Amino acid sequence: MSLLIQKCASYTRARDARNAGLYPYFLNFDARDAGVARMAGGREVVMCGSNDYLGLSTDPRVVAAAAEASARYGAGCTGSRFLNGNLDLHDRLERELADFFGKPAALVLTTGYQANLGAIAGLCGPGDLILIDKEAHASLIDAARLSRAKIQWFAHNDTADLADKLRRTGHRGGVLVVVDGVYSMEGDLCPLPDLADLCEEFGATLLVDDAHGAGVLDKGRGTCSHFGLTDEVPLITLTFSKAFGSIGGAVLGDEEVIDYLRHNARALMFSASASPANTAAALESLLIRATSPGGARRSPTTPRTCAAS
Repeated sequence: MSLLIQKCASYTRARDARNAGLYPYFLNFDARDAGVARMAGGREVVMCGSNDYLGLSTDPRVVAAAAEASARYGAGCTGSRFLNGNLDLHDRLERELADFFGKPAALVLTTGYQANLGAIAGLCGPGDLILIDKEAHASLIDAARLSRAKIQWFAHNDTADLADKLRRTGHRGGVLVVVDGVYSMEGDLCPLPDLADLCEEFGATLLVDDAHGAGVLDKGRGTCSHFGLTDEVPLITLTFSKAFGSIGGAVLGDEEVIDYLRHNARALMFSASASPANTAAALESLLIRATSPGGARRSPTTPRTCAAS
């Protein structure tokens, strides 16, 4: 047995948890409606672990838009947007995203994870430096590593530590500061005003991953708008799998930056584009959020059991 296969065979943590009846992952749900889900066997529970913040993934308008797009365009695009996988739906979603979030341009990728990979690894390379919050999302960490840029960590939400590292770096290449807008595990916001000031002072570029703020804060316009700093943040990334009830992601920024990423982000160029159904669902969710400040409907169903996340 090879060492790699042996490593897999010796991994017993999941198996032990299953045997003890304590395995909490890959639970089987066979139906759901907004915040209510039905587990295999018919037991209804409140879904406390979902990121479907507005319940849009099961909104009839969103479901109908996804079905209509599938009927018109098919189940998948079967190619990257760079070559043969680009639809008018992708282009329209980009225009609507840029307009709603107040940035000049947007680039839609197949997942939120890929949006971060495309933005960071597309912009940064071996001659650059990435300063990243220690509590940043895994996709941001992986993107920084994939870029082959030099990486330095700063203490969570500690602008004094970041300032010290910026002051000491002496770096001659590009410098990117990477944070979450809303940290999903702690629930705290990044100190955006201080971060923007520091990046301005030291000539660094700021990227805010607003996966958990977009669609929720400031009537849906996210963390940067919440602080009144949308224009001061050069790069915003987001996902559709939280407030927008679908799957996919986007990078928001200036026209020249987005055009550069269109031709240099490998996560976009070498991956099949988001399906028609996913794209149409994200677009419909965005339009609903843009025109209905109260968000999506709430489920009228009263579940029988409340499950912990």
